[in-house]
Amino acid sequence: MKKGVIMMLSLILLVGVSSSAYAHPGRLDKKGGHNCSAKSIKKGLCTGYHYHKKKK
Repeated sequence: MKKGVIMMLSLILLVGVSSSAYAHPGRLDKKGGHNCSAKSIKKGLCTGYHYHKKKK
């Protein structure tokens, strides 16, 4: 019983930590990217211009 509880708590922790991705706001331009806002840069979420979609 104790082993099962530990396994379940470990699984919950693993899923919780691995699924906590940080998103940042901003629409994409025709190239599939955008400039980071000052707020996102300050939070360390991104820097400068970056792409979200592959260039065509």
